[in-house]
Amino acid sequence: MRFALNPFAERSLYTPEEAQAVSLKSAARAREEIRRWPDYAVTPLRSLRGLATQLTLGEILYKDEATRLGRGSFKALGGAYAATLRLRSCKGANPTLCCATDGNHGLSVAYAARQHGCPCVVYMHEHAHGGKMAAIRDLGASIIRTAGTYDDSVRIAARAAADEGWLLVADTSDDPHDPTTLHVMQGYGVMVLELIEQLGTADAPTHVFIQAGVGGLAASVAGILSEHYSKDRPTFVIVEPETAACLFESNLQLRPSKIQGDLCTRMAMLSAGEASAAAWPILERRIDAFLAIEDGAALSTRAELAEPKNGDPALDVGISGAAGIAGLMKVRASSRLDRLLGLSRHSRIVVFGTEWGRDESQA
Repeated sequence: MRFALNPFAERSLYTPEEAQAVSLKSAARAREEIRRWPDYAVTPLRSLRGLATQLTLGEILYKDEATRLGRGSFKALGGAYAATLRLRSCKGANPTLCCATDGNHGLSVAYAARQHGCPCVVYMHEHAHGGKMAAIRDLGASIIRTAGTYDDSVRIAARAAADEGWLLVADTSDDPHDPTTLHVMQGYGVMVLELIEQLGTADAPTHVFIQAGVGGLAASVAGILSEHYSKDRPTFVIVEPETAACLFESNLQLRPSKIQGDLCTRMAMLSAGEASAAAWPILERRIDAFLAIEDGAALSTRAELAEPKNGDPALDVGISGAAGIAGLMKVRASSRLDRLLGLSRHSRIVVFGTEWGRDESQA
């Protein structure tokens, strides 16, 4: 396990640069669109009282994305929203959507293609999840396997889209102003607006542990909650796999960075080696700490959450979806990190079950 604080984390007013990426206003626009979709419903916020007692914490609130739009992941919001906007702006007849994916983003874009009756081509790297692949094909999309990592498939998809005249829907970009990538992040903001409403008028959460790949989800969560709570915002902790911790490295380098290696991890939906420049303006200001954990921590946490215990329900969550809670448990087991982050029996923690676990049996 590796841990690093961000010495430049701020609690100042939300900046115009951050709001260009994602904001309460842009998330509200996304919700106006998404709430019209036939499968839309607010996902539950569960209080894990048993786990909070076990960890000697005040409260653990779990935003459960297992039922999101029938696709089993928060990503159903972002890719489909960005794809819908791209299709509306396209003047060509019967355009083809295109993306690269570890699994969940491709499901979201393929879902949008089916809703709009257009073709979809999804690029998946050689280590991509078999269960996700089957689900994407079930939505009618074509899959092209690529050599290398997720980051390699991102570049291949971008070249193919440019060559073929397809509409690229990317959830990461080295351009901080890429409109489609920003729309993906703004789609995720719908989940954060739901969370704010579910939290109601009670005290703000003290901490948010959020798993990350390229950083789009983390930026959406940290950005919108920072704008909403201002100086009273929670402490934000990003959790990544040890073998794919590109945001951890970006914090050390003070810029969106790339890491080397095969990026292989059982937290497959977090297997990314290049931080998104579109997400970084928020992450560099609002994330307080970065944590890289081993696969075993996520695997054991997922198994624990899947069993009803101490009054908590059994949770349908994937290994990647359990990573945020796994990070929380690792920190709570370390008295030093515990003190650095100010965790106590009074802490009110928000975590995200970002995806269901049922596809993993098909890997």
